[in-house]
Amino acid sequence: MSSNAQSANPAPAEPRRTLSIRARLMILAVIAIVPIVLERVHNEQFDRDQRVNAAYKQAHSIALQAAARQNEVIVSTRTLLQVVADTRAAFSIVDQPCNMVLKNIADAAPWVRALSLANLDGKIICSSRPTALGLDISQRQHFIQAIKTGKFFIGDYFMGTRDKRPLIIAATPQRNSQGVIEAVVLATLDLNWIGQVATPLAAQSGSLMLLIDGKGTILAHEPNPGNWVGQQLHDHPLIKDVLAHPQGVVTEASLDGVRRIFAFAHLPGTSAHVAIGFNEKEVLSRADFAMWLAFAQLGVVTALVLLSIWFGADRLLVRPIRALVEAAGNIGRGKDKMRAAGLPWAAEFVPLAVALDEMAEKLDAREQELRDTNNQLRELAQLDPLTSLANRRTFNSQLMAEWKLAAKLHRPIAVLMIDVDFFKAFNDRYGHVQGDSCLRKVGDVLRNCTTGRPGAVSPGRRASDKIANLGRDEQLAARYGGEEFAVLMPGANLEVATRLAERLRQGVEDLLMAHAGAPWGFVSISVGVASIIPGEKDNPQNLTEAADACLYEGKQRGRNTVVARVHVEQPLRLVAS
Repeated sequence: MSSNAQSANPAPAEPRRTLSIRARLMILAVIAIVPIVLERVHNEQFDRDQRVNAAYKQAHSIALQAAARQNEVIVSTRTLLQVVADTRAAFSIVDQPCNMVLKNIADAAPWVRALSLANLDGKIICSSRPTALGLDISQRQHFIQAIKTGKFFIGDYFMGTRDKRPLIIAATPQRNSQGVIEAVVLATLDLNWIGQVATPLAAQSGSLMLLIDGKGTILAHEPNPGNWVGQQLHDHPLIKDVLAHPQGVVTEASLDGVRRIFAFAHLPGTSAHVAIGFNEKEVLSRADFAMWLAFAQLGVVTALVLLSIWFGADRLLVRPIRALVEAAGNIGRGKDKMRAAGLPWAAEFVPLAVALDEMAEKLDAREQELRDTNNQLRELAQLDPLTSLANRRTFNSQLMAEWKLAAKLHRPIAVLMIDVDFFKAFNDRYGHVQGDSCLRKVGDVLRNCTTGRPGAVSPGRRASDKIANLGRDEQLAARYGGEEFAVLMPGANLEVATRLAERLRQGVEDLLMAHAGAPWGFVSISVGVASIIPGEKDNPQNLTEAADACLYEGKQRGRNTVVARVHVEQPLRLVAS
């Protein structure tokens, strides 16, 4: 019997030995730290790339602005020369009053250094600068081309002999009443836009502006122009890259040997290029410091974690883990799941894994409840309950955020102020229930016409998601109060905003909601539009007030119209439907 009893109760199996707690914890620590290190490296590299891209964009924007200012000068000069050529018959070309007339005209145009008149032999016979009288320009390209083509011509850059500043000469033929060329009107242009571009750059350490002609001659170098102006450096790698393309970006060592992030653009009407550079070290210094600091911190933390595990695992980890098992079991009692405990853990970790599984399930459920509640509260705080559009508080908050972003990026921002025409008469005639229905339908038109919101709110996407995603050139429609609505349009100039405003007005008109109190018999809206590129002295209230002023003007003009202005102080144009 004793033998049978022993055979019926086999000896317990030997426990399976696995890695020690210290070894397991060290492996887990390494596994946990490696992704953090990789993520940190990725984030720091991404930050560096973002800074470089931002520098490229800023430099490219400044270069394009310089090209645009050059083009403005050329267009203005062409108009000025044509006016002088057309009115030449009104004064003598050989006496002192002629010089005075040209001087008065040149003084009124700050970009014109000298205004002159040359006969067909290439002799200066009249000039705003008496020292130029009698000069022979018959061999100058601008004179030859103006005579040859019979059209306005811009010469290439050259250096002034007195102050060593880059100058450029424009010429246009002057014809008599029979259309025959009898003289050439010339303007020597002083490129004061160079200083306008260079002044903001001076505030940024290591920044640089270059003006290079088609032969590689340095025409302007800010700062330190005296060290570089007039030098021919066509073999320099930077100069080669700049002259090889109409525009672009490049990172290279500049003339002084400092690596810079350059953006360049061709100047219209000439063979010259303007290049804007930012010191690469200055751009990346903060990112490099943050990266090395992060690596140092991770290294110290990793060393401390591994040393702590190796020398104090049993006393500092195992005993606290057992205490946590009891605490976690008390907190997380629920459905009996053994997901983590089913793995080959060390014996001390099995109860902790079970307790943490249970606690995690409870916490997940509670966190989900909190998220749902928070989402509901957020919608109640941000949305108008009648139209499901954003409310006025949300609109003002997003306007302030988008205003700061527009000022930083130097891009436009537009606001539409919308009012339902004769709404009080509609309410008085049809009642508040129909009035609420009317506002909901108007809100639907706004939602359908604004970017990123075609149609009603889908069940899979909350209305507050629209607000959370604002900042990526999306439009935000809001009920501003009563029968007044508003639309925020980041990145929109006046033309884009006006098109949307007209689409909204037409959309409400197309509803054909009967309104016996309106002159045209249906519900309509009036829209005020304002757009601005924020400056230092501007604020969001100026923009909304400008749009509101346009809305008021639309009401004065009879309603069911769109009125737009480009700036809060200077009216550009009015657009009415």
